[in-house]
Order: sequence, then structure tokens, then C-alpha cells
Amino acid sequence: MEIPDLVDLIWLFEDEPTREFDDLEWPVGLHSFRLTRGSQAVSFSLDPTAGEAYLSLYAGGHEHTFLGRLRRWERLSVDRGPSDYEGLRLWFPGDTNEPLVLQTKPQIRLTWNVKNLGTW
Repeated sequence: MEIPDLVDLIWLFEDEPTREFDDLEWPVGLHSFRLTRGSQAVSFSLDPTAGEAYLSLYAGGHEHTFLGRLRRWERLSVDRGPSDYEGLRLWFPGDTNEPLVLQTKPQIRLTWNVKNLGTW
């Protein structure tokens, strides 16, 4: 499993994570990052040791999307692209899913193209 350094995630979310347990340091235990842009916000929680991730999107202070217990991911990367683009990609094993893409800048946007069952 590949994960970015903690400093890269702090750069992406523009703040330190909160930890589920104060005595567990990165990458052990659940660490939660939160970012707000205008009326949109995202909460991204990651436990690299357990191989789990959680993601919530908010608009106007209300949660409208929750992806929980995303398990068995293989790789997480932080993207710095052209035209002020920033985000992350979460890859899963096999060819069943495209990577989950969370854009954090210039706006918060989630993309995850899941292939239909039986599709090659």
C-alpha cells in the first residue's frame, strides 16, 4: 500500500489532521482532514494501517455524500496539476474501478467511475 507523506496531506487539506486516539501517530490509527471552500466542505479520514478510508461532502453545512469503509485500496496520491488544480487519487485493486478522485482546489469535487458488473 502506497501513501503520501503526512506533510503532503497537510498541504492538500491546508491543516493538521485530528486523530481518533491522541497516542497514535501517523500512519497508525484514523486521521481526519477537513477542508472548506465557500459553502462546500470535505472530510477525508484515513487509517493506513487498517487500509480504510472515509469521505464526506458537505454543502451549506449539510452532509450530502458519504462514502464509508472504503477498504482494500492500494495507493493514495496527492495531485498538483496545471491551472491551480489540487486533489488526491485513491486506487483500488484490479480493473473493477477507476480511481476515486477528490479535487480540493479550485473547488471541491468528487469523481468515481465504477464499472458495471460483468464489464471488462
